Amino acid sequence: MDIDSQKDLMREAARLRRRDLAKSAGLGFGGALVDFFFADFDLAAGSKIAGYWPITREADVKPLLGKLAEKSVICLLPVVIARDTALVFREWQPGDELAPSDLDIPEPTIDKSVGIPEFLLVPLLAFDRQGYRLGYGGGYYDRTLQDLRATRDITAIGIAYQGQEVDSVPHESFDQRLDGVITEAGVTRFNQN
Repeated sequence: MDIDSQKDLMREAARLRRRDLAKSAGLGFGGALVDFFFADFDLAAGSKIAGYWPITREADVKPLLGKLAEKSVICLLPVVIARDTALVFREWQPGDELAPSDLDIPEPTIDKSVGIPEFLLVPLLAFDRQGYRLGYGGGYYDRTLQDLRATRDITAIGIAYQGQEVDSVPHESFDQRLDGVITEAGVTRFNQN
């Protein structure tokens, strides 16, 4: 079986697993995420973090983004400009209006400023202890991380339920690794050596 077929098969199972995990995690996940994030990371006022607006049972980062905004951290959300390109990030604050994209994902409106993050919260379907993640197959985060890492230091942290961990995510040379992951069990950093 080729690697694309392996990934597609894993995506199918991972979507079902995440659906069940999201149901059992309940509302407590957001609070645990906030606590674990601030215990392990210290972002200065004015620094820029990119999150995401959760869809299809993704782990909810909205409570964390709200707390970061209270601390004057500039929060950004991804915007898809075109297929096969890197993501662009626009500023977002709690209460801002979002508009559905062509992919039906809520995005900041075009009047919001574009920013370049120093820290990225990344959604996923599955992850492994080597830092590889399984996304939806569009390659947006891989292209984005590759572009950002070519010009600056950036920290990319996956946000997931613990049950999304797998032994090994099939990967190719262009797949970008995460620096760590936050789950309801805590923060795990990955050795990138």
